[in-house]
Amino acid sequence: MAHFYARISFLIGIFLGIFLAIFVNRFVIRHIKSIQNLRETSYKKWADESRISRKKVPWDVLRYTNESFKLESDYLFDKIKITCIFLVQKEENLKAAINTWGNGCQNIVLLHLEQRHKIMPSKRDKEMSSWVLLCKKLHDIEMNNIDWVLITQDTSYFIMENLRYYLAPLDVKKSHYLGHATKFWGSIYNSRNPGYVLSKRAVEHFQNAFKKEECIKNSYWNKEDYYLGKYLTQLNITPVNTLDEEQYSTFYPDNWYHVFFPGESHYKNSVYPIRCCSKRSIAFQATEGSRMYTYHYIFYKLQIFTSGNHGNQVYRNSIPESETWKQFVRSQNISNEHLSSEEYYKLWENLINDPNSFAHNLRKEDLFEYD
Repeated sequence: MAHFYARISFLIGIFLGIFLAIFVNRFVIRHIKSIQNLRETSYKKWADESRISRKKVPWDVLRYTNESFKLESDYLFDKIKITCIFLVQKEENLKAAINTWGNGCQNIVLLHLEQRHKIMPSKRDKEMSSWVLLCKKLHDIEMNNIDWVLITQDTSYFIMENLRYYLAPLDVKKSHYLGHATKFWGSIYNSRNPGYVLSKRAVEHFQNAFKKEECIKNSYWNKEDYYLGKYLTQLNITPVNTLDEEQYSTFYPDNWYHVFFPGESHYKNSVYPIRCCSKRSIAFQATEGSRMYTYHYIFYKLQIFTSGNHGNQVYRNSIPESETWKQFVRSQNISNEHLSSEEYYKLWENLINDPNSFAHNLRKEDLFEYD
């Protein structure tokens, strides 16, 4: 009899578990859908209120026609003013950041962090701690012509167009504190990896609530993100969920390898789940300057043509393929068109470098030109 009741209890437990799972799942789906609808309509609503007429234009039209367009990214750049504060540790990383995604900042402010020397350790100056430098700089910034302040390291990469897309519907007259929320020592704050963004009102609220002289009180090294979060929490300005409308992450505290293949407890301090990857990802760790150029090439230089025929038109006065090589030979003042393959190769060899020399020259040149 005892076994009978045990089995009944077991079956009841199973049914209750299934019922609760279905109920919770439906609740979560409804909750996620409500968030999706809110976020999907927020930018559209803002665009409609701003009377922005938007349409998609293929790369083929942009690249190979004389039509002119006002790109949405250009409009957002003019509309949303962002000052970027860089915590600098390596000049080469800073240079790469400024030459690539840093072009998306209206103003750039540099905070050079004091470096530690392992061979000859020296006493640290509290005035040069990352928190004191940042705290004082936030007090010094004039917010008259600034909407947002972005604070990041020189190893991070921000896709500024996606950031402005996220910021556009938000009211800068309200306090916003955006980034990757993490918890440490009982506090919740936005991590410096990859960086965080403060609205105009949030910075002004900080400036008014705390005096510049108070910056020196907490001067621990490399914890400016933690102490800023603590101060902002006292003002009731806290991190928010920055997942996109599909519940994917937009701020990533690591490089793409760790984003794609995170360890079992890699994000154990994250307040919100890390879900890879949003179509409108905002920031991640580039690790080093050389990779920023690679990302910049992929994001801004590489053009993928999925439709159109403007770029595939044959030039009206194009030379027949059979005449191309003959015209080249004549251009080299050679009248004899009956060249051997070796002679033809030698002709080209005198004009261009061999592969090894070509690769060597490439490394010496600056391949990236950014306007």
